[in-house]
Amino acid sequence: MRTRSTRLVAAVAAYLFLSWPARGQTDTSLKLSTANAAAAAEFRAGMSDYGNISFESAAAHFKAAMTADPNFGLARVLYVGTTGELKPDQVNTELARGVADAARGSNNELILAAAYREATLGHTDASNALFRAAAQLMPNDPLLGFAATGGFGAPLPAMRDFVTHHPQYPIGYNMLAYREFLGGDRAAGLAAAKRQVELLPNAPNPHDTYAEILQWNGNFAEAAAHYKQATTLSPRFPEAFAGLAEVASLQGQYDQARSYLNQAIANSWTPAQKLAYMRQITGTYIMQGAPADAVTKSIEASLAEAKAQGDARTTSVLYSQLATVQANAGNVNAAHQSIAAAEAGGATVPWNAHYFAAMAHGLMKHWGPAAQELATLKAMAAKDPATVPKDPLAALEGFQLTQQGKAAEALPILMAADTTNLLVINRIAEAHAALGHAAEATAWNNRINTNYALNLGVFTDVNSRRRAKQETAKP
Repeated sequence: MRTRSTRLVAAVAAYLFLSWPARGQTDTSLKLSTANAAAAAEFRAGMSDYGNISFESAAAHFKAAMTADPNFGLARVLYVGTTGELKPDQVNTELARGVADAARGSNNELILAAAYREATLGHTDASNALFRAAAQLMPNDPLLGFAATGGFGAPLPAMRDFVTHHPQYPIGYNMLAYREFLGGDRAAGLAAAKRQVELLPNAPNPHDTYAEILQWNGNFAEAAAHYKQATTLSPRFPEAFAGLAEVASLQGQYDQARSYLNQAIANSWTPAQKLAYMRQITGTYIMQGAPADAVTKSIEASLAEAKAQGDARTTSVLYSQLATVQANAGNVNAAHQSIAAAEAGGATVPWNAHYFAAMAHGLMKHWGPAAQELATLKAMAAKDPATVPKDPLAALEGFQLTQQGKAAEALPILMAADTTNLLVINRIAEAHAALGHAAEATAWNNRINTNYALNLGVFTDVNSRRRAKQETAKP
């Protein structure tokens, strides 16, 4: 399972806190409400892909099942939870209909539909309670046993215990691999990821997971081999091409990275996924330190795609990111025009559009407007703390202080943030450099240079990597 948020549709993020569907949904322990043979076959195919962590393919099968039998409630709920293509009001409407239709089936089907509905809506406690109830109804199902432990939200001890009791069950090793590696036991993480490949060698995601953890560990050749293996397996898995692009970028092979991302685009399941890969192409240009014209052209291509998809939020963010490129190149008028376009939505403007607008103003040394954008973000955070992440806010304030000769004031703010966040690390390095602490600045920048958990789609991360590389390359 990939962990990059920009590589997963929005619905998948919810699945980090819920379980996998029960095997009982595809065997005789659960009688499906549909009498349509085509719908049942598509549903089972979807469950197979879902269980193998190929969400996009699963969504296509669930949609086909729902099309074959519009009253197949469980298929509808699972489609809504995996597609990521529906607007919020559509999600609520379709989930409600799916559960209502499932109520005309068995109790097992109803409780599963209700559990997935709550999970898709982000109601973790409710969904977990429903999955535990489902596990009691189908006690021999390891997937529901996995759910009962907390699924992908389970802590490391619970995940270890689950794998101990289900040593032949591949999905348990997926999250165990990430939990172990990120918890500091790299060898255990690699071993768990390898074991999942051994248990499920013909599915793409286990190879992708193993490749990602190998990449994080700096084993680029082995990572590339498993990413390539994932690209050859069914169902198609464009994330593996994106992984290859990351490995190539980490080795300075940017043209090759863009070639891989174009293959990811060609294999995309949805328009949103295509747009995400287009934005990752921009990330390769930024990491490369390419001329502003090349970065601008890439962002403008993504802007055109976002507009064509009717994605107002991404359009706003892209305009604000374009403003930073224009500001950094000294194109003041164009930067102001892009900021205006980014903020045309008024109260609906996303927080990160304000963040990048503040950065653009700061790059132009327009400290009054930059401070106003920072104040807007602080007001948004005060009104709803979940709206604005703390680390970018701290990084922005630290940047503004450092650039105005107040690096000593910036450091305490930055050190109070997450000092494993690449953007925060980079701003800490800048503050130390401004204070003449060359060794400290280099040490902080090298934390970025030796971090191989690359996400080409995160604009702040690729810029942080570019700056860190440039600073440490100076004589």
